[in-house]
Amino acid sequence: MVDIQDPHDPLVRSVADLLLEVFADPNTVLGADRLREFLASSAAERKFNILALSDNQRLAGATVFSYVPRSNCGFSEYLVLRGAERARGLGRMLINARRTRLEADARAAGFEACNGLFIEADNPDRTPTPLLQAERETAIDAVERLRMFGHLGFFRVDFTYVQPPLAAGKTAVDYLDLLFAPFSGSMREVPANWVIDTLTPVWRGWAGPMVELPRVTADRLRLVPL
Repeated sequence: MVDIQDPHDPLVRSVADLLLEVFADPNTVLGADRLREFLASSAAERKFNILALSDNQRLAGATVFSYVPRSNCGFSEYLVLRGAERARGLGRMLINARRTRLEADARAAGFEACNGLFIEADNPDRTPTPLLQAERETAIDAVERLRMFGHLGFFRVDFTYVQPPLAAGKTAVDYLDLLFAPFSGSMREVPANWVIDTLTPVWRGWAGPMVELPRVTADRLRLVPL
């Protein structure tokens, strides 16, 4: 496992290339320039991480994620494997390494443990058919992906989620759902401030300080089984 901290590490380009190889919609992919920017600017409000599986010859997979102290939650941008590397237990290795890092970040921030992890996932009912078909070839079928996330303890956060543009020249994405997995205990709702406090530094990193954040009027948001 390689902990990428140097924005100039050649593995950053390899991670960006793998993301473009696997994900069919370029609007959902952070380029190498943005990955380098976030590594260089990781700050108190958002600790940016890239963990990679590499033997210095070939990148097998990676996970890109952030820890947000204000919410004591993680936000996972990506977990990606090269097609030939699937079904070998490498995905579970990345998942475990991601959680270990988030728990360590939480302790460093003064908490006993991390509250949990937010991720984005394609909603099969809203994702354009050509993208669904393309990702069956390069990634995982969207329905199978949700089944996997459910097995890992994720729930859909019951509110309208629209990913803002990730960079200049990219557009917003409206077919994603926001999911959440609590790291301890059983939850049927998630505090709304966990959602907003987590998304604020992540979205502002993507789209700038003037990005419009989700409008949530309830104090708690329902967690819907996948």
